[in-house]
Amino acid sequence: MSIFNLEKMVGTIDKLSTSLDVMLCCKDSEGGQEILETCEQLDSLIMSFDDQISILKDALIKEKNARQSSFQRQLDELKTIEERCNHMIVYIQLNTELETQQYNQNHEIKEFKGNNSNNMANISMSPVPKWKDGHSLSENTIHHTTMSNGTIMSNSMLGQSLKSQAAKQVLDIPLLKSVNNDEMDSVPKYMKGRLTSLNVNVVIDGINIALENKYEILQKPRNLLKKKDQDIYNTWKIQQNDVGQGQYFVTADDISRFGETKVDKTTLNIIPILRHLKRLKESRTGGFVYYIPY
Repeated sequence: MSIFNLEKMVGTIDKLSTSLDVMLCCKDSEGGQEILETCEQLDSLIMSFDDQISILKDALIKEKNARQSSFQRQLDELKTIEERCNHMIVYIQLNTELETQQYNQNHEIKEFKGNNSNNMANISMSPVPKWKDGHSLSENTIHHTTMSNGTIMSNSMLGQSLKSQAAKQVLDIPLLKSVNNDEMDSVPKYMKGRLTSLNVNVVIDGINIALENKYEILQKPRNLLKKKDQDIYNTWKIQQNDVGQGQYFVTADDISRFGETKVDKTTLNIIPILRHLKRLKESRTGGFVYYIPY
């Protein structure tokens, strides 16, 4: 490919100037032939001059395109850096909130254990109930059962717990399983950042609570619900038509309402991890985002 040569262009202009001088100075008959030759040289020089201009234009266009491409590449890199910085800010805020929440939970557990120890002492010191003739206990006597985890429950509380578990079994709600450390190791670094399995399981617990409470309301007759529950009941039925009959799902509003989990930017950053680990799927219909358990 031809390369623009500035020195050649200058030489061409000098020759053109010389030829003009010769043409103006020639007055005899022999000068006429020389003028014709000079004109031919001028035509050749002009064509060469045009070629040099075309080469210069092509060089300028290529330089312009190269600069634009370099600028766009640098702009893309800056956008990537900005996104990473935003993720780092979100993860720092999430870790701070979760550490505070974990500290509060540990503190509550210690208080519960202390109260539980006091209750054990009170039970051991309680008087032995009197037996009636039929070897039956008095109606006012409270029976206690020690659970496998050391928690003491009255028979009435145990019955309520069993009823609750039976109701969940009837509903057969597909709850999300907790995430372990091995699964978190399989998540790409760019996706999880500084998140841990503890962070992800907090969101999973919120989604599970929302599922249980939501479908506990849906199984009740509508006329027995409170006014506020009737309104949301109607909304759920409309959404169910969008998602599909028989499909369990929750929305961000459901999680905030029942799951005691704030659906903010941090929570939304954990959703891709749950999709990657096949804990839930997303369905976008009618302007809503539905979270569907696997």
